[in-house]
Amino acid sequence: MHSASVTKKSLFSAAVCALLVASPAKAIIFDEAVSGDLSNNKATPTALTLTPGSNSVIGTVNGFGNGDPQDWVSFTIPTGFVMTSYVNSKYNSTDPQGFTGFQVGSSFSGNEFLAPSYAGYAHFGTGATNPDGTPPSSTVGVDLLPLMADPSFAPGAIGFTPPLGAGTYTFLIQQGNDVTTGYQFDMTLRAVPEPGSSLCLLGIGVLVTFALRRRLCYSDRRIR
Repeated sequence: MHSASVTKKSLFSAAVCALLVASPAKAIIFDEAVSGDLSNNKATPTALTLTPGSNSVIGTVNGFGNGDPQDWVSFTIPTGFVMTSYVNSKYNSTDPQGFTGFQVGSSFSGNEFLAPSYAGYAHFGTGATNPDGTPPSSTVGVDLLPLMADPSFAPGAIGFTPPLGAGTYTFLIQQGNDVTTGYQFDMTLRAVPEPGSSLCLLGIGVLVTFALRRRLCYSDRRIR
């Protein structure tokens, strides 16, 4: 009886461990319709800290002639986490494309109209034309992070290797033409695998195997 009780407690602990490594929730961390305009100043971008799971930013830009061509936002990735994707999940505009790119740091230095200022960049939209030579195509639902890291897709950029590690990165979202462009970007944050998490998963497997063996041995004794 005591052994069975210990096994039940161990399996309960394993279940709690499994819940801790389950997929996190989705969250809208900034919506201009609710929280006001994102920063228009590259020296003082809107500062946001990403949380585990999907982090959505929703906004609009409307061209240099209309006074709101650029949204500047800095994303901080906490220690122990990485940003695995940067998905252009929504795009609404009469212009088929906008522009996005980022630089490492809590503000943007240099000329945002020159490729060497960026770690990576891309056009995005329903008919985006990018430097890799492919025909215009929609980026809606596409993870831009690996494309922004591709030298043929972002020639002249400093370059980087996904995923983005812990630190702060300043992103630009831009519509240069005088049309209102609505967008949504989803950033996915996940924990960096640690020895403890691996042991946790291993422990679940060991405990399940132990429980099954005990059950089979008990059944075997009853048959004999």
